[in-house]
Amino acid sequence: MAVFSAAICLSCGPLSAQDSVDCLVRAQEVARIGAATRGVVEQIHVDRADRVRQGEVLAELEASAEAAQVALAKLKLGSDIAVRLAQAKAETAELRAERLTRLGRQNLVPRSEQEEAMLAARTARLEEEQARLDLRVAGVELAAAEAALERKRIRAPFDGVVTDRLMSVGELYNEQEPMLVVARIDPLVVDSYLPGDMREAVSAGMEARLVLESGQEVMAKVDVIDPVLDAATGTFGIRLGLPNPEGAILAGQSCQLWLGGGAN
Repeated sequence: MAVFSAAICLSCGPLSAQDSVDCLVRAQEVARIGAATRGVVEQIHVDRADRVRQGEVLAELEASAEAAQVALAKLKLGSDIAVRLAQAKAETAELRAERLTRLGRQNLVPRSEQEEAMLAARTARLEEEQARLDLRVAGVELAAAEAALERKRIRAPFDGVVTDRLMSVGELYNEQEPMLVVARIDPLVVDSYLPGDMREAVSAGMEARLVLESGQEVMAKVDVIDPVLDAATGTFGIRLGLPNPEGAILAGQSCQLWLGGGAN
């Protein structure tokens, strides 16, 4: 970007709002994305130039083991048989303890048998609590299994377009390398540099007219104004937002910019 600003500075000299400056149209964001873990590429759902939506699954690694863990965790969480069995055992043990306690008051059973029944009832209730805890643990295990499965998926980080596909199905993916490149192209951003003496004339929200390399004329608005002057070139940078809902404007092209929608 320093080369870009230096070129503008050498070509422009004193500048007014009616003069044009060079500018460059680029994607707002470019993400080189991949999975959070390594594995064999099983599916790639997109190719170059495909439009994608934020959160959309773009590719998947082989994940049969993770899928099996999710299925197992769902089975555990979906069954409360252990809880109901433990509850029934506890209720039965408590009834027996109550009966033996009544008989004990009549001296019909020994004290040791009563105490044994009471201990069995308390143990049964603890087993019921353990069964309920195991059911909650199964919920946590399901969340962990789903998270492990999700790590094998590559999702779009934002609405945009795929600009490159770097791997094919069957290749071994290493999490250190990207699999796809996605660019956000709505809005686009336009970078330009202006002489320092124009700083007071520029404000956020100001409109500018652009003539693109393709010949198309469009309007953009100033979003960012650099707060620091480049001492080497005597310029400061500005960034403009350029709506591109249909994706018709290509990023990467040069342009001419007139602040305030200046004259042709």
